[in-house]
Amino acid sequence: MQRAMARRVEDEIRKLCRELLAGKDDDQQIQKLVELRAALRLHIERLRARAADYPMVPERRQQAAIPPSESTGD
Repeated sequence: MQRAMARRVEDEIRKLCRELLAGKDDDQQIQKLVELRAALRLHIERLRARAADYPMVPERRQQAAIPPSESTGD
């Protein structure tokens, strides 16, 4: 279900881009830009939410201990 919603938002973004490029009226293009920004914002929020839920893989490499730096005391 979540995948279908993402697809609909992506389709809406594509449609708005086409309409924006095809439009000649400045007022109509401004309205399409407002709608496009809202759709992009929604898409980004959903992507961030998906990334936050993505399981993180623990680091398999061992981190080498970094020895403390020796100060010369000059």
